[in-house]
Amino acid sequence: MLKTSYHNHSTWSDGKSSPEEMFLAAKASGLAEFGLSDHLALPPDDKYGVESWSVKLEQVNKYVDECLLWKKRLDDENFTIRLGIEIDFFEESHDKVIGHLSLFPFDYLIGAIHFLDRFPIDHYPEPWQALSPEQVDETWNGYWRKTQKLIKTGDFDFLAHIDLPKKFNFLPSEFFSPELEATLLALRDSDMPIEINTAGWAKPCAESYPGLPLLQRAKQLGIPTLVNADAHRPEDIMQFFPQAEQMLRKCGYQKVCQFKQRKKQLVDV
Repeated sequence: MLKTSYHNHSTWSDGKSSPEEMFLAAKASGLAEFGLSDHLALPPDDKYGVESWSVKLEQVNKYVDECLLWKKRLDDENFTIRLGIEIDFFEESHDKVIGHLSLFPFDYLIGAIHFLDRFPIDHYPEPWQALSPEQVDETWNGYWRKTQKLIKTGDFDFLAHIDLPKKFNFLPSEFFSPELEATLLALRDSDMPIEINTAGWAKPCAESYPGLPLLQRAKQLGIPTLVNADAHRPEDIMQFFPQAEQMLRKCGYQKVCQFKQRKKQLVDV
């Protein structure tokens, strides 16, 4: 049975509920380990519009303090809060962000991509609707190339929602492209896990990130995985976990990843 969920959000970023509400609900849910991973995005300029949904770099200490406060109050022999954050990868600011985060006792750092240059990957469908089929293909390929750069930094503990660009059902002409395969090989070579992000089942694409064929290929390559709800409110803390567990077993995964102090451990599903 799945007992952890590390990718979740609160009102520190784009979540709908406070850290207190999320942590209390997670403990009541029966999870053994739970973490918030609110967004931290530091784009190259102020034209990305991230201010409303990102922790500011100078407020990370307050975010950490609040999470650790609830950890002290709620941790017991059956429940542990892990400290995490979801980092939007921008090459221009990456070293600054990672250097600052090294000051804090994170259990895991999640690498994510929500922008290709200024193109918003998953905010709303209209930017995708303006693209030709050829431009859709190039956007996907650009996303995979940027993901490869994220992986090769070696600074992240797992990759968020690997095939996020499918959210609004704008799919490339060839999903299993050479760029996707190169991305998967980079994950394999770095032993970097991908998550099964169950929130995708509630999006227009109506399937997890990744879908079954992509997860099967990841298993063939020996890429580790874990399951996260990407919950933004208490009622979603274990959303679609039965479906995720079924998918894990169908692909042949018998173990998933847990994290503590930036170290990965494989445990039975």
